[in-house]
Amino acid sequence: MYTIKTVTSLTGINTETLRAWERRYGTVNPVRDSKGRRLYTQQDVERLTLLLAATQQGFTISKIADLSNDELQNLLSANQNAPNANQELFFVRIVDALLQFRMDVCEDLLRRALIAMDPLCYAREVLLPTLEKVGNLWHEGKLTIAQEHLFSACVKRIVLSMVNHEQPFSGTNPGVMFSTMTGEHHEFGILLSCWLAASQRCKCYYIGPDLPWEDLLNAGNRLKPSVIVMSFANTPPEQAMIQNLNNLSEALPKDIQLWVGGTGAQYLFKSKQLPERSVFTASLDDFYHRIGRMIESRPLSRPY
Repeated sequence: MYTIKTVTSLTGINTETLRAWERRYGTVNPVRDSKGRRLYTQQDVERLTLLLAATQQGFTISKIADLSNDELQNLLSANQNAPNANQELFFVRIVDALLQFRMDVCEDLLRRALIAMDPLCYAREVLLPTLEKVGNLWHEGKLTIAQEHLFSACVKRIVLSMVNHEQPFSGTNPGVMFSTMTGEHHEFGILLSCWLAASQRCKCYYIGPDLPWEDLLNAGNRLKPSVIVMSFANTPPEQAMIQNLNNLSEALPKDIQLWVGGTGAQYLFKSKQLPERSVFTASLDDFYHRIGRMIESRPLSRPY
């Protein structure tokens, strides 16, 4: 059961509007606790999400308040903005599962969404927005640290399983190594990038976050990837991190490219503090298409 404060956070409907909808149109009928406070069910939250999505698309609440949830879904499905409503419903269900510590439900929801989408769309339209919203709810105190960590672990488990599934055992496609510098603990940028590279049949080496530049150099010399991909989320990056990036850039063999992304990398790019040899990838789409162009530009192997 949800309090009215939680419902307004989940749905985006302000308290005054929610109460007016209940009073005038009977959109939902919350129960009351012993102190008279409204309590809403998961079904109430889903219905309110559908109603809000419909009103945002131009339908008046008085005309749609009596429609069933199935009828609202059909109404939205006929409209070009239906994916937005589906995303909101997906998010509500994820949060409900997290609040109940039902990680099996979370994983099932994430895997079901994956079936219908290609890796780039799934990463861009499902994983990144959901990770951001879960993080915001944690910052607002509506989810615990444990719940946020459990969700992050669930996403990481799914993505790495897809990387392992799509990882080629042989072939001539480039090798790509993924990591972050010492002090950079955010890894979802490199994690999702690793999956996108694996989906294009690259040989992926996921090293993980928070590594000294000397270790990255050693790994690069041993693994000999075509590209090392690094993410910088801390904005602005600390001066020591910038120096470590410069050290790595200078020491890397010239045949290994250095790609950087994330908000911290964007800051360095705009302030002209990136090493000259580094390539700034502005988004997951940019990264995905750069990988594709790199693969296309490689000479085809010929049988002898």
